[in-house]
Amino acid sequence: RDVPRGRVLKDDAIYEVAQQAPRDAAALGKLRTTPKGWERSATATALLGAVNSALALPREEMPKLPKSFQPPEGSNAAAELLKVLLRIVAEKEGVASKVLASSDDIDRIAAEGEDADVPALQGWRRAVFGEAALKLVRGELAIKFDKRKIALFDL
Repeated sequence: RDVPRGRVLKDDAIYEVAQQAPRDAAALGKLRTTPKGWERSATATALLGAVNSALALPREEMPKLPKSFQPPEGSNAAAELLKVLLRIVAEKEGVASKVLASSDDIDRIAAEGEDADVPALQGWRRAVFGEAALKLVRGELAIKFDKRKIALFDL
């Protein structure tokens, strides 16, 4: 069925079902967030079937959650410099900085350099911003404050 989000069960109830993993209708009915009597519905029966199927899976068959990117220690300062560079380039080119690189792109470039697989290092974005970003990370480009303006210079 195609129904609006939250019509069958509110999000907080879904979270509670995921956390508590009730195995039967009685346990489902005891959850604080499920509506009274809902545990006797066909939808509740189907949900309990899904919960029990998931609980029966061996751990090695469970889906693996992707690990979130954790920047290495020390890359935060490099990311801040890259953000300044991004603002300079975006202003010079007359485009929004978010079009050139996302904050995730910046963090990945700061941490991984040339090995970062991000849109900012591909195609026209690489030509406009990515090459300068890599030069900054490699220490071949610097940012200076000259005559009350921020400027770039090659090292």
